[in-house]
Amino acid sequence: MTTEDTIQHLNDLTKTCKDGELGYRAAAANVKNTQLESMFLDYAEQRGHFVKALQAEVERLGGASTDSGTPTATVFRGWINLKSELTGGDGGAIIAACETGEEAAVGAYALSADLDLTGQTKTLVDKQRLQVKEALAHMLRLKAEAGNAHFQQND
Repeated sequence: MTTEDTIQHLNDLTKTCKDGELGYRAAAANVKNTQLESMFLDYAEQRGHFVKALQAEVERLGGASTDSGTPTATVFRGWINLKSELTGGDGGAIIAACETGEEAAVGAYALSADLDLTGQTKTLVDKQRLQVKEALAHMLRLKAEAGNAHFQQND
């Protein structure tokens, strides 16, 4: 794998993480439960740190880093907003939307497992991939809980 290929892949992951950061911020803004809002903000912050780490790695490799997400994610955030309006900020519905975003992120990181990343780059991507998989597992657990009871909404 060339350095240019590695840089391109890291920039793709940066876009994925930026999408996640903005998606979680949209989820936090729309959910009517303070615990879920706090959790979504924590995940947004995590993804923001991922973006910065990936950008630093791109620059270390001599590339130009990206700071934008994808057009598809902009549409998805609009879907979160619409879903929130239709469900009155129901936590279960917003969790399901976040689960979809996490599945996309897991897929993006799964591609890196098939690449010939090495050294510091591999360590960074592997660590982030594990945390993204953990976030998906968390969303799945929360979705199961939401199926059994609604999350209490703030007054």
